Order: sequence, then structure tokens, then C-alpha cells
Amino acid sequence: MPLRRAALTLALLAAPALAVARAAPEVFVAYPPDGHRVAYDHVILEGSVPAGASLKVGGQAVPVGPDGLFMLWWPLRPGTNDLRLTSTQGGQTGTRIVRVIRTAAAPLPATPTRLDRQSVTPRVPLEFWDAAGDAPDERTVTVSFRGSPGGRAAFRVAGGAPLPLREVSAGQYEAAYVLPPSARFEQAPITVTLTGRDGKVVSAPAPGRLSSTGSGPRSGTQRPGTVRGLGLNDAGNVATTQDGEPFLYPRDGMTFAVVGRQGEDVRARLAPGVSVLITASQLDVTPAPPLPGQGGTVTLEGTTPAAPLPTAPAPLPAIPPVPVAAVPAAPEAAPPVPLPPPVPAPGGDLRVRVPLGGARVPFTVTQEQGGRRLALTLYGLGTLPTLPAPLTDPLLARAEVQLLGLGVTRLTLDLTAPQAWGFTAGYDGGDLLLTVRRPPALDPARPLTGRVIVLDAGHGGTQFGGAGSLRVPEKDLTLPIARRAAELLRAQGAEVVLTRDSDVTLGLYERDLTAEAARADLLVSIHANALPDGRDPRSIRGPEVYFTHPQAQAPAAAILAGLRRLLPDLGPGAGLKPGANLALTRPTTQPSLLIETAYLTDPQNLRALMDPAGRERFAQAIAAGIADFYGAQVAAR
Repeated sequence: MPLRRAALTLALLAAPALAVARAAPEVFVAYPPDGHRVAYDHVILEGSVPAGASLKVGGQAVPVGPDGLFMLWWPLRPGTNDLRLTSTQGGQTGTRIVRVIRTAAAPLPATPTRLDRQSVTPRVPLEFWDAAGDAPDERTVTVSFRGSPGGRAAFRVAGGAPLPLREVSAGQYEAAYVLPPSARFEQAPITVTLTGRDGKVVSAPAPGRLSSTGSGPRSGTQRPGTVRGLGLNDAGNVATTQDGEPFLYPRDGMTFAVVGRQGEDVRARLAPGVSVLITASQLDVTPAPPLPGQGGTVTLEGTTPAAPLPTAPAPLPAIPPVPVAAVPAAPEAAPPVPLPPPVPAPGGDLRVRVPLGGARVPFTVTQEQGGRRLALTLYGLGTLPTLPAPLTDPLLARAEVQLLGLGVTRLTLDLTAPQAWGFTAGYDGGDLLLTVRRPPALDPARPLTGRVIVLDAGHGGTQFGGAGSLRVPEKDLTLPIARRAAELLRAQGAEVVLTRDSDVTLGLYERDLTAEAARADLLVSIHANALPDGRDPRSIRGPEVYFTHPQAQAPAAAILAGLRRLLPDLGPGAGLKPGANLALTRPTTQPSLLIETAYLTDPQNLRALMDPAGRERFAQAIAAGIADFYGAQVAAR
């Protein structure tokens, strides 16, 4: 018994010590992660401590909100920064150390002369198969390196004569080498040389070698089954400009004249002076160049011919040509075909069929003039498509075919109202089929009745999204907003599809395919914003709505107005963001937009997202914006 009493006494004496250990305030750091590398002189340091606790960083007291939230724009010195965060509450202390590495490159000394061998470009092999057909800028290779400042630099190609490089900034040397059209060599080395102030000469080879074979264009065909959906515009299957900007999104079987290679990409020539880069793995490349397409007579499907009337509508302004770099002057465009006034047509989409003679030539489709014009640009037709007269549909006001330059054809469709409901373009046998959705029939009393709205709660599952400084990540903030907005819209007659209704992992294009399969009228993706490294978070706050195509501008504006009206405390935000290059805004099958409700990197914005009453206001604003958009469509008819 005395032994058991002694053990119990020791346990009771130890209990307060254990309680004290448990009471040490935890320091939660949402961002940056430990070991983070950043190239800037500040980092956003954000997280939370228990409510009522204080916080010091490196011994310096910093502001903490009543809920324990801290968001700091913290300075960094070059190299390793071990940030020691110490929280104190009730006489107890908790500590967290976060390592952040500022990766600013130190300048090389003027002497002794040095050359950074890892900086020499070109970095990848460059192949030119038809240099004689390339414009000078398509044959231009950038040679550059970083070295000691104040020196004299030169480079050689294939052991030829030295050519000068210019010091464009301290220690950065650069030159543009224009490959001669008649040059012939394979795997030719490019070597750079630097003569420093101390007279020392250093040199290094570029990792990428240069080939110019003169073997001529080849055919590159988009592999079957690689393109998902009708209008997703998957970034995994994109053709870009040589600067990396998206140019077009291929469809299965699209065939290019391929004239070279740059590392993992091939270069395709769409027209003289117009090149794009395509990931080589998405194409089947064969030796012979593709045959040109042959345009046939354009026809309409799903429409009712109009009876001839004595007068035609006044012609619209002439369609300005789209500038195409280095394309020879085109012959005068064929005169536009005036169309008779609209007449009733059966339900279903307007389908514009453009025969191509069996060739799957590259094309783009763009919306212009706020959605009142659809422009189809075709590359590689040997003969122009023709327009019959009359070409009649209630959705069409005028059609025109233009030759913009050698191998560049443009078919424009002027519409009787802005195209706001969805469009796609793809191959159908030997033709190209452009499909345009007609305006839906709306009930004036309940405009949302029958509308299919897809709401996407951003992230989910293993995709946490933006850092949750108050220990709730973005994925768990967007889901309740989407669910509640869905309830509000269903109460007004809409059919609402949620891409996720629980904490599951979804791919970006799974979300897009959900909208396409549902034949959605509208796709709305709901997110919370955060700033990247290098941006000062102070005073950046409020909602933003992103969209790619003009058809989504009206619903985007209506939702933004709802957010600003019901959540004025967020700040006005940056507002509408047109032309966005996002996976969830690029789909064309319906108006597609992405809402950044508020900034996770602003304390008051974050608190609005964390508050159940705040999330109710977000859901109310989104649902009201969608209802306002459809109500405005009724009023305009």
C-alpha cells in the first residue's frame, strides 16, 4: 500500500508538468513550406497561433489577430533564412523554425575572368529541315551566356568565323544568329568565348547543337484518341507560338507541315512566316509533306431556308483582315454574300459544314466584336470554300470568305445577336463542322427553369488549393459555397450539377467533361485567390472573375456585380479578367468562367471565407448573379 501511495503521489506531481507541456501554444505555418526556395527579397509568411497568443519572428514582435491569424510580408537576405517563430500564451512558449532560401544569383566577378557554363544557350538541339522556306525570324537562334562583366565575347557555329556577342546587361552576353537558308550541317557545335579584363580567355560549348539538313517538310498528324471532348482546349495538346503563347488547340487527325525540331518540340509551318511549336510526342511524323486541302461549298444544317424577299438587309461594315506575320499580299477578297432576313428555324444547333477535300488542315475559331462574329481561320487550303446564295438562318446576318494570304483562309459569320451559348469545331469525315448553340427558350416568369448549371468547387481530395492560414484549406472553403449556391439555384428551377459533392480528387478536364456531358448552359468554377511569390499581399484583396471567350463576359459581369453588392467589405477587387488561359475557362461548349471569390492572403477576405455567414453571402451572390444574367436575357428579347 505505501508503495502504491508513493506511485500515485508521483503521478499527481507529474500531472501539472504534463498539462503544461500540452498547453504550449502551437505555431502553425501555412506558407511557406519548410525549405522553400524563392528568388525574391520578401516572402509571404502566414499562419496562425492559438487565439490570444502572441508571436515573435526572430525575436521581433509581430501583429496577430484576435483569432490568432498572422500574415506578414517578411524580408529575406540572400541565401538561407532560418525564421524562428515563437508563440507565448499563459506563460508557456511554442516554437517553430521555417527555412526559406533566397536564390538570388550572385554576379560573377570582373576578375579573374569566369564563364557560367550552365547558362550557355541554346540549351536544346535545333533542327531545320527546310530553312529555305523559313522567314528570317524563324531561322534566328539566340546565343547567350553569363560571365564576368566588361569583357569581349564571341561565338562560332560549326567551327566557322567568330561572330560577336553584345553585353546586354552587366555580365549577360547575347547575339541573334540568323541561319543562312543554304546552310547544310548536322549536329554542328556552337561555342562561346569570353576575353576578360585581365586578358584571360575562357570558352564553353552550348548544350544544344544545330542542324540544317534541307530534307524538306514532313507531315505531323495529331494522334487518334489524344484529344478529349469537343471544346475542352486541353493544354496538353496545344500548339504555341515560338514565344510559348497558345496559338491553337489541335483536334484528332489535324495534320501539319512539320519543318524542324527544338528539343522535345517540333516546329510546324502553318503558312509562310507563321510557325508553331508542338510537343513531338502528340504527333505521328511521316516523311512526305501534307497535301493541301480543297475547300468546297459551305452548307448549313439544322436550319429552314427563307423565302426570297424584295429587299436585303443593309450590309454590315467590312470585316478587317487578321494580320498574319510575313504573309504575302493576298488577292482581293471575294464579295460578301448578303443574307435574307431571319426566319423561324427548328430547334437544335446551327451546324456550318465546310468541305475540306478530306484534308484535316489546322484551324482556329475565335469570337470577335463581343461575340457577334465567329471567325474560322483555316491554314493549308489550296482552294477557297465557296458560299451559296442564299445561306439563311435566323442566327446569321452575313457570311464572308476571305483569302488573307498564301494558305490562310478566313470564314466569318456575323450573327444577329451575340453568341452567348456555346460553340465547337471539329472534323466530320472529310469536312470541318462548326456548331453554334442557339439561344435557349426562357420562361419570363422563371428564367432559370430548365437551365443546366454546372458548379465546380475548386480543388478537393489531395488537391488542397491555397494555404489555409486558419487551418482550413481552400478545398474546404469552396465546397460549402458551391453546395449552398446549388440549393439556391435549384429553388429557382435550375438543374444544377456539382462536379464534386464531397472531398474527392478530380482532374481539371474531368470537371470540363462533366459540363460537356451534361450539355451545360453555364460552367462556374469557384475558388479562393492567393498571391504568388514576389507579390506584396498588402492592399490586394477582393473578387476577380476570369473568362476566356466573349460569350462568358455577361454572366461573369453579373456574378461580379453580385459579389460586390452582397460583400462590399471584401473590397472591389481587380474585377473581370478576360482572355484568361485557364483549363476551366477555355472550354467553348458553354460559357465557362472561374470565380476567385476573395484573397486567402488578405486577413479580412480570409475571415469572410472562414465565417459560415460569410460563405452564405458568397453563395447568395453567386446564385443572384446567375439569376440576374438569365433575367437580363429575358428582358432583352
